[in-house]
Amino acid sequence: MVVSKTASIQSINPANREVIGEVPIMGATEVKDAVDRAWKTYETWQLVPYHKRIKKVMELRRLIEASADEIAQLVSTEVGKPIVESYLAEMTGPLDSCVWLAENIETLLKDQVVQMSNPLLATKQSVITFEPLGVIGVIAPWNYPFSIPVMTILMAVACGNTVILKPSEKSPMVGIKIGELFEKAGFPGGVLQVVTGDRSTGEQLTKCDLSRIIFTGSVAAGSKIMAQAAPNITPVSLELGGKDAAIVLPDAPVDWTARGLVWGAFTNAGQACASIERVYIIKGKNTQKLIDKIVHYASTLKVGSPLEPTTDVGPVIDEGQLEIIEAHVNQAKEMGAEILTGGKRNDELGGFFYPPTVLTNVNHTMDIMTKESFGPVMPIMVVDTEDEAVARANDCDYGLCASVWAGGLNRAEAVARDLQVGTVLINDCLVSHAMPQVPWGGLKKSGFGRSHSLFGLMDLVNIKHISIDSSGGSHRIWWYPYGPTRVKTARGGLKFLHGTFPLGKIKGLFIFIFNLFRKAK
Repeated sequence: MVVSKTASIQSINPANREVIGEVPIMGATEVKDAVDRAWKTYETWQLVPYHKRIKKVMELRRLIEASADEIAQLVSTEVGKPIVESYLAEMTGPLDSCVWLAENIETLLKDQVVQMSNPLLATKQSVITFEPLGVIGVIAPWNYPFSIPVMTILMAVACGNTVILKPSEKSPMVGIKIGELFEKAGFPGGVLQVVTGDRSTGEQLTKCDLSRIIFTGSVAAGSKIMAQAAPNITPVSLELGGKDAAIVLPDAPVDWTARGLVWGAFTNAGQACASIERVYIIKGKNTQKLIDKIVHYASTLKVGSPLEPTTDVGPVIDEGQLEIIEAHVNQAKEMGAEILTGGKRNDELGGFFYPPTVLTNVNHTMDIMTKESFGPVMPIMVVDTEDEAVARANDCDYGLCASVWAGGLNRAEAVARDLQVGTVLINDCLVSHAMPQVPWGGLKKSGFGRSHSLFGLMDLVNIKHISIDSSGGSHRIWWYPYGPTRVKTARGGLKFLHGTFPLGKIKGLFIFIFNLFRKAK
């Protein structure tokens, strides 16, 4: 990312370091104007029936599919993602989200009628409604610059909210493309607006009058956003870093597991918050065979231009990310780790390239096992027992995802239940972000709040309770005036409703009825 003298940002192709576009850095006035327009649009958009909102969602689906080649080319050019991944990882989730919302949102957000179990409240009926919140600020990451914001925006606008999207300064062109697609799909102009810029633009957005901020990015940036949102008490949803562990049980099928681990560690050059960043292999007869298979598959991956169909691993996003990866690998090597393949940047390709790297003889004193590397590295630690593997996996500041690899699924599920994370995949990894039906999010320093599914919708609506009393009576026993008679009524009612002995409950009922209609004294 380069900031020019004319207050703009140049988007850089990480594969060749060439400028591919330039966008303005929007300031406080422009951001506030966008938020004001979003609130004005919200007044009418929230009243649009679900079926009409969904009609536009499905038109967006059509446009995404029709523009898939253009979108994939742009994503691969701007962030270096291999072209296959730009199709699968960036568009599958949004397209499936359109269908899931069309089929489910009206049912999921339908009013719920709740009856009271307490006889004293028998005349009351409660209705729970799910109403749009207002204006949602979405601050998006660069590593999945299309799928992550689009899936969030779709849910927000389908609920009746309006959205301000702040794309990453490293992928602004994709953000602009998202805005164009929503406009072409027929959404009113203020339903989605894109504000481009650097961190200062994001800071201005967090200070505005927003109903919620949804941020995906680093722990450090998430912490700052919380602080910036605090004066307005703006609720935030944070999907932050990860240091996702893979646990391999002794009965795991060797070839399947090796292929899965290699993909999980090196897809998107390891730049996914759910990338496999640690592998714990429980010692068994196939341990060395598995490690050898991993090294074989990792060393045969093709590193190169993300636009080439045969490329498996593209560049990392920039020089800063390269330096973090190098620092982690070099420190591990100095502390005794063995590099089985990779381990040194590739400057010959002209971009920010680092080869798939596999390490063994690692431990938890090394940064590569405790800090987020966000690059194509796979440190492998062989442990003696299942308990040790789980303890090591949980010995982490992050809690986004994990994976368990096994032949016996019952044992794998038992291990999964012991892991302190938001999602566990058995015999696969990463793909759950593309599943709109299930929640996505983590705990610990990986953040809080959920996206996707019913649970994600709950972050985008006001859950309102309406209580209706249909009795038409003249008073309630909890109303004034108080007095000794009211005390006896209350005590008798409690004994009847919650006493543990049958005779006591009968006595309580008698006291309650006897005093209920007596004049309060």
